[in-house]
Amino acid sequence: MPPIDELPQQQAEVVFTEESIDWLIENVVAPQRENVMDTIVSLFAAPQGKHPLSHQNKTNLVGFNTVEAAQREFRIIYRVSVREGVGLIEVITIGHRRDDEVYVYAHDLIQSGKLSEAEQTQIWDALTLIDDTKARVGLEDWDYKEEPAPEGLIKSAVAAGALDEDFARILSKDEIVVAMSAAWVNGEVNHEAAIAAALGRIATSTRPDRILASRREPRCGAIMPKLKTPCIRVKGHAGAHRGHR
Repeated sequence: MPPIDELPQQQAEVVFTEESIDWLIENVVAPQRENVMDTIVSLFAAPQGKHPLSHQNKTNLVGFNTVEAAQREFRIIYRVSVREGVGLIEVITIGHRRDDEVYVYAHDLIQSGKLSEAEQTQIWDALTLIDDTKARVGLEDWDYKEEPAPEGLIKSAVAAGALDEDFARILSKDEIVVAMSAAWVNGEVNHEAAIAAALGRIATSTRPDRILASRREPRCGAIMPKLKTPCIRVKGHAGAHRGHR
């Protein structure tokens, strides 16, 4: 496979092996973890990293790359590919740069056949596991669009006068249910209370109107190579594709 020097639109699905996440949690302190994640995020613009790996001694890492992080204290071994026009970054192992063990560990992990969908963690979940903030690395928590609410629920909310149809159609099922629950005050429908409840349901660090405006925009839709689902972020987003909330 020829080396990947550029990712389509500097976007990619990013996954981690469970082993790489476990090692990061057990061996790297929080400030250094942030640097490791920053280094991984930098691969969107420069996927080639430091240099490609090869077949040396007892390890065969042809097709994989390495990059250093945290002032060269740690080494990250990863693979970059483009599948049907969609980028994929797979973080295989993370270890101390001074040790050759990280190469052996990566080789053994690859040969074990564990690099399957079931064994890999999406970057969104990885950030949660290591207590890093998504927004800090440019992965906005609000930048997604959930599955639409059932048609019957939308029509019920509109027929009851709780919500306008255009507004109801950009809400999730949970948001409409909360709006409907709050809509009745003293036996009468309170349109404003319903809207306020729906907006209150949206947990975010940014303004609700920004979220709602984002939901009206076209989705990315790139089919993620590992998840096999379309990306739910805004079309033209930066960095990591996202397949779930």
